[in-house]
Amino acid sequence: MLAMSQHSKAKREAKKKREKKAANAATARRTGAPFVAHAQLLDDSGALVAAGGLHGSDWVMVVAGRALDGIDSPGLLMAMLKHTATRCESEGRGAALTFSPVLEQAAAQEAAEGGHTLEAWLALLEAERAEHAEKKRALAEARQTHLH
Repeated sequence: MLAMSQHSKAKREAKKKREKKAANAATARRTGAPFVAHAQLLDDSGALVAAGGLHGSDWVMVVAGRALDGIDSPGLLMAMLKHTATRCESEGRGAALTFSPVLEQAAAQEAAEGGHTLEAWLALLEAERAEHAEKKRALAEARQTHLH
Protein backbone atom coordinates (compact mmCIF):
# COMPACT_ATOMS: atom_id res chain seq x y z
CA MET A 1 0.00 0.00 0.00
CA LEU A 2 2.87 2.35 0.74
CA ALA A 3 4.24 2.03 -2.78
CA MET A 4 0.84 2.95 -4.20
CA SER A 5 0.53 6.07 -2.03
CA GLN A 6 4.04 7.13 -3.00
CA HIS A 7 3.14 6.47 -6.62
CA SER A 8 -0.01 8.62 -6.30
CA LYS A 9 1.93 11.36 -4.53
CA ALA A 10 4.47 11.40 -7.33
CA LYS A 11 1.66 11.74 -9.87
CA ARG A 12 0.08 14.63 -7.91
CA GLU A 13 3.43 16.38 -7.64
CA ALA A 14 4.07 15.90 -11.35
CA LYS A 15 0.62 17.33 -12.17
CA LYS A 16 1.31 20.44 -10.07
CA LYS A 17 4.63 20.91 -11.82
CA ARG A 18 3.02 20.45 -15.26
CA GLU A 19 0.46 23.13 -14.44
CA LYS A 20 3.22 25.48 -13.27
CA LYS A 21 5.27 24.67 -16.37
CA ALA A 22 2.34 25.47 -18.67
CA ALA A 23 1.97 28.87 -17.02
CA ASN A 24 5.72 29.56 -17.26
CA ALA A 25 6.20 28.19 -20.79
CA ALA A 26 4.36 31.04 -22.45
CA THR A 27 6.48 33.53 -20.54
CA ALA A 28 9.73 31.78 -21.55
CA ARG A 29 8.68 31.77 -25.22
CA ARG A 30 7.69 35.43 -25.11
CA THR A 31 10.96 36.51 -23.51
CA GLY A 32 13.08 34.41 -25.88
CA ALA A 33 14.83 32.71 -22.99
CA PRO A 34 17.85 30.70 -24.20
CA PHE A 35 18.15 26.95 -23.87
CA VAL A 36 20.97 26.04 -21.46
CA ALA A 37 22.10 22.43 -21.91
CA HIS A 38 22.61 20.32 -18.78
CA ALA A 39 22.58 16.81 -20.29
CA GLN A 40 23.53 15.13 -23.52
CA LEU A 41 23.11 11.68 -24.95
CA LEU A 42 25.57 10.76 -27.69
CA ASP A 43 25.54 7.59 -29.77
CA ASP A 44 28.66 5.54 -30.40
CA SER A 45 29.55 7.68 -33.44
CA GLY A 46 29.43 10.83 -31.30
CA ALA A 47 26.18 12.10 -32.82
CA LEU A 48 23.77 13.87 -30.50
CA VAL A 49 20.70 11.69 -29.87
CA ALA A 50 19.02 13.86 -27.22
CA ALA A 51 19.75 16.71 -24.87
CA GLY A 52 18.19 18.23 -21.81
CA GLY A 53 18.43 21.55 -20.10
CA LEU A 54 16.73 24.67 -18.91
CA HIS A 55 14.65 26.95 -21.09
CA GLY A 56 13.99 29.85 -18.80
CA SER A 57 12.97 28.10 -15.59
CA ASP A 58 11.58 25.01 -17.34
CA TRP A 59 13.38 21.69 -17.78
CA VAL A 60 13.19 20.59 -21.41
CA MET A 61 14.22 17.45 -23.30
CA VAL A 62 15.14 17.85 -26.95
CA VAL A 63 15.15 14.94 -29.40
CA ALA A 64 15.83 15.37 -33.13
CA GLY A 65 15.78 19.14 -32.69
CA ARG A 66 12.30 19.17 -31.16
CA ALA A 67 11.43 19.99 -27.56
CA LEU A 68 9.22 17.41 -25.88
CA ASP A 69 6.26 18.49 -23.78
CA GLY A 70 5.66 17.02 -20.35
CA ILE A 71 9.23 16.99 -19.05
CA ASP A 72 8.40 19.07 -16.03
CA SER A 73 11.13 18.30 -13.54
CA PRO A 74 14.85 17.60 -13.36
CA GLY A 75 14.20 14.05 -12.14
CA LEU A 76 11.82 13.31 -14.99
CA LEU A 77 14.32 14.74 -17.46
CA MET A 78 17.05 12.44 -16.11
CA ALA A 79 14.69 9.44 -16.12
CA MET A 80 13.61 10.06 -19.73
CA LEU A 81 17.19 10.49 -20.92
CA LYS A 82 18.22 7.29 -19.12
CA HIS A 83 15.30 5.48 -20.77
CA THR A 84 16.33 6.83 -24.18
CA ALA A 85 19.91 5.67 -23.59
CA THR A 86 18.64 2.20 -22.63
CA ARG A 87 16.56 2.08 -25.82
CA CYS A 88 19.60 3.02 -27.91
CA GLU A 89 21.63 0.26 -26.28
CA SER A 90 18.83 -2.30 -26.77
CA GLU A 91 18.88 -1.42 -30.48
CA GLY A 92 22.59 -2.20 -30.61
CA ARG A 93 23.78 1.41 -30.59
CA GLY A 94 26.23 2.63 -28.01
CA ALA A 95 25.10 5.48 -25.82
CA ALA A 96 27.01 7.92 -23.62
CA LEU A 97 24.87 9.98 -21.26
CA THR A 98 26.25 12.89 -19.26
CA PHE A 99 24.55 15.17 -16.73
CA SER A 100 25.73 18.49 -15.38
CA PRO A 101 26.18 18.91 -11.62
CA VAL A 102 23.34 21.49 -11.73
CA LEU A 103 20.90 18.92 -13.13
CA GLU A 104 22.04 16.20 -10.74
CA GLN A 105 21.70 18.54 -7.74
CA ALA A 106 18.26 19.76 -8.82
CA ALA A 107 17.04 16.17 -9.29
CA ALA A 108 18.52 15.09 -5.96
CA GLN A 109 16.77 17.99 -4.22
CA GLU A 110 13.49 17.09 -5.92
CA ALA A 111 13.91 13.47 -4.79
CA ALA A 112 14.71 14.52 -1.22
CA GLU A 113 11.59 16.72 -1.11
CA GLY A 114 9.60 13.58 -1.94
CA GLY A 115 11.44 11.56 0.73
CA HIS A 116 13.52 9.55 -1.76
CA THR A 117 17.12 9.12 -2.76
CA LEU A 118 17.86 10.17 -6.31
CA GLU A 119 18.22 6.53 -7.39
CA ALA A 120 14.88 5.57 -5.80
CA TRP A 121 13.17 8.62 -7.35
CA LEU A 122 14.48 7.77 -10.81
CA ALA A 123 13.33 4.16 -10.37
CA LEU A 124 9.86 5.35 -9.34
CA LEU A 125 9.65 7.65 -12.36
CA GLU A 126 10.76 4.82 -14.67
CA ALA A 127 8.11 2.54 -13.13
CA GLU A 128 5.47 5.20 -13.82
CA ARG A 129 6.67 5.51 -17.41
CA ALA A 130 6.54 1.75 -17.89
CA GLU A 131 3.06 1.57 -16.35
CA HIS A 132 1.83 4.36 -18.64
CA ALA A 133 3.38 2.67 -21.69
CA GLU A 134 1.75 -0.65 -20.78
CA LYS A 135 -1.67 0.98 -20.40
CA LYS A 136 -1.22 2.68 -23.75
CA ARG A 137 -0.17 -0.61 -25.38
CA ALA A 138 -3.14 -2.46 -23.87
CA LEU A 139 -5.54 0.24 -25.05
CA ALA A 140 -4.13 0.09 -28.57
CA GLU A 141 -4.40 -3.70 -28.52
CA ALA A 142 -8.02 -3.51 -27.33
CA ARG A 143 -8.85 -1.09 -30.13
CA GLN A 144 -7.28 -3.43 -32.70
CA THR A 145 -9.30 -6.35 -31.30
CA HIS A 146 -12.54 -4.34 -31.66
CA LEU A 147 -11.69 -3.41 -35.24
CA HIS A 148 -11.34 -7.02 -36.36
